[in-house]
Amino acid sequence: MKLDLSILEQLDIDPHESREPVYAMRVSDMLVMLKEDADRIIARSDRFFSTEDADVQADCIDIVSARLNDYVQVFMDLVIYLRIKEGTYNGRSDSLRYCVSGYDSFFKEQSPEEKQFLGNLILRNEITHDYFNREIHQQKLISMMQNDMEGACDIYNHLYEYCYENGFLMEFVNKS
Repeated sequence: MKLDLSILEQLDIDPHESREPVYAMRVSDMLVMLKEDADRIIARSDRFFSTEDADVQADCIDIVSARLNDYVQVFMDLVIYLRIKEGTYNGRSDSLRYCVSGYDSFFKEQSPEEKQFLGNLILRNEITHDYFNREIHQQKLISMMQNDMEGACDIYNHLYEYCYENGFLMEFVNKS
């Protein structure tokens, strides 16, 4: 079937339109992403343990892994942004360990799940970069899914409250 080009012209669709990458985002939008990722990893973790279907469980692990990666990226960018606002960012460090330590410096009072979740966030690096030990990391991820995924929401809540109280929600984080 051929497509009449006049239809495309009427729809005003330009398939060749290129877009520039975006390197800035509002803090409030980043927090929305963090919350969506937290909710999704919790929901998929719950689903993993509520089924015996191996395919569904495998899908849940894949979704949790992908969303955990997204969660970690947003988490890191937010913590670095807060360190910059606070004047304590050294301009060089951007590792996950540095960001977890930075988070700890902002939020001394943490729930047990939050502390455990923070401690296990490093697993994201292992899942992403160490495919040689994939099965070991997958078992660690399953343990994390079972024991401390609620900590993801606690982190979101702390970050949201801090940003709200300090008037950061409408500010932009510049990734570059």
